[in-house]
Amino acid sequence: MKEEELLTGLRELDTLAQLEYHQSLSEVANLAGDDDEERLYRIGRLIGVILKEPFAEATKLDVPSAYSRAYRAWELKDEKFRDQNSWQYKALNKLRSDRELVSSLGWEPVSVSDLATSAQFERGFFRYLAVSFRKYLCQPNLRKEIERAIQGARRAGMDLKNVTPDTIAASGGLAIGAVLIQNIPALGMMGAPVIAGIVFIIYRIGIDAFCAWASSIKLSDPDHKVLTERQG
Repeated sequence: MKEEELLTGLRELDTLAQLEYHQSLSEVANLAGDDDEERLYRIGRLIGVILKEPFAEATKLDVPSAYSRAYRAWELKDEKFRDQNSWQYKALNKLRSDRELVSSLGWEPVSVSDLATSAQFERGFFRYLAVSFRKYLCQPNLRKEIERAIQGARRAGMDLKNVTPDTIAASGGLAIGAVLIQNIPALGMMGAPVIAGIVFIIYRIGIDAFCAWASSIKLSDPDHKVLTERQG
C-alpha cells in the first residue's frame, strides 16, 4: 500500500460517512464522546457497509435510525450474490471458513450468501471481521509495534482525539497499514477503505481498547443477534 492509496481510502471512508451519517469521519468519531464502543460501532459500521454494498440495495431514510443514527438502510438481495468477481465476494468467501470466526459462531457458513445473511446488518459484518482479525491484530508483538507507531505520532504533536484523514496519512498511518497487511492474511485482498478504516480506529481509540472489545465478542451469544438487529 502506498501513501496515496491510504489517503484515498480514508477520503472514501469520509465520503461514505457523510452519506451515511451526514457527518465527516472525524465528526462521527468525536461525537461519541468518551464512549469507545459507540465510536467503534459507528466507524465499524462504515466498514460493514463497504463489505455489504455489492450484495445489497440502499434506501434513504428521512430521519436517521434510532440506533445507528444512519440515514441509509441496506437490504441484502439474493440475486446480487451471483456476481462473484468483487473483492468483497472473494474476501467474504475466505472469511466464512476462518477458524476463529467458525469457532465463535459455532457453525461454518456454507456460502458467501449464508455468511452475509448471518451477519445481516452492517455492524454484524464488522463484528465478523473483528473476530477473524483479532488473533492476528492482538498478538503482543504486533500490538507493541503498533503502539510504538502511535506513540511516535503523539510525540510528533498529533492530537489523537482530533484525527483526520490527512493527519493520519502524514503521521505514520501508512506504516501501520503496511504492518496490518503483512500480518493479517485476508486484509491484503480487501479494499483500501477497509484497511484505512482499521487504521483510523486504531489511531482514534488505541490498539488496547480495540483488542479488549474484539476479544469480548461471542457470535454464538443470542445477544449478538439482538445487538446487530437493533443497531444496523
